[in-house]
Amino acid sequence: MASFDSERGAYIVRVVYDGPGMAGKTTNLKRICEIVPTERRSEMVTPAELKGRTMFFDWLEVEGPKKNGTSLRLQLITVPGQIERNYRRRPLVENADVVVFVGDATPEGMPDTLRTFARLKVSMRQRKTPVPLVVQANKQDMKGALNTERFRRRLKLEQNTPLVPAAAVSGRGVRETLAIATRLGLSTVADDAELGPIARAFADADTLFDHVLGFEDEPNNGEPIEIEEVNVHASEDHVDEALLAQLGGGSLNDLEARARRAVGRSSEPGL
Repeated sequence: MASFDSERGAYIVRVVYDGPGMAGKTTNLKRICEIVPTERRSEMVTPAELKGRTMFFDWLEVEGPKKNGTSLRLQLITVPGQIERNYRRRPLVENADVVVFVGDATPEGMPDTLRTFARLKVSMRQRKTPVPLVVQANKQDMKGALNTERFRRRLKLEQNTPLVPAAAVSGRGVRETLAIATRLGLSTVADDAELGPIARAFADADTLFDHVLGFEDEPNNGEPIEIEEVNVHASEDHVDEALLAQLGGGSLNDLEARARRAVGRSSEPGL
């Protein structure tokens, strides 16, 4: 839920960029720094980086359009894409007002994209309130990259989920993605919304870094496994209907539901 910063008299909307490592999350923020004039944004902050990979987060605050005459600030935050850093990304996703998923649409990058998106869906389901989602199919400039239709099918996205083709390294799709995220962020600042004060941990990049460091003592990457995460190399082609009939399932969704139930039974004591 969006919050209100009484000291600055501004609404605060957190837009969290999620996605696999090296998919282009940080590149999106770098291009935004080039697009947005310096008087309307902060400096981009990256507390720690190793060989070009974000280890904790990237932080950038952008001035958005006013809402009922009140200023709006968009806090753009990327999360580390490495699976072993999942405990660092989870609290950021849990406190997002809008989530932008940046996927690597190349054939080589799709397995990590599918695996990371499956984990994001788990985190989003664990939230107390739903969160708007924007998806970016990045690296459209690379050979063999999946177009948006194929990308939507592979991620099993609903038709009403915004999907933007992008080549973030050149800036293509970056502005469009931010524009959609801004519109969705404005919708969270409804006229009848009960906006709480901004959480101290998210006041700025320094306090957020201190907050995230608190998870280092007891890192926990445990999360339920999605069937899509297990079967990341599955073909996007439709399963033959005769095969489905042989397996006793009316649809691929039926089979996935049965697989989840089987996984649950195998984890019961004594099995």
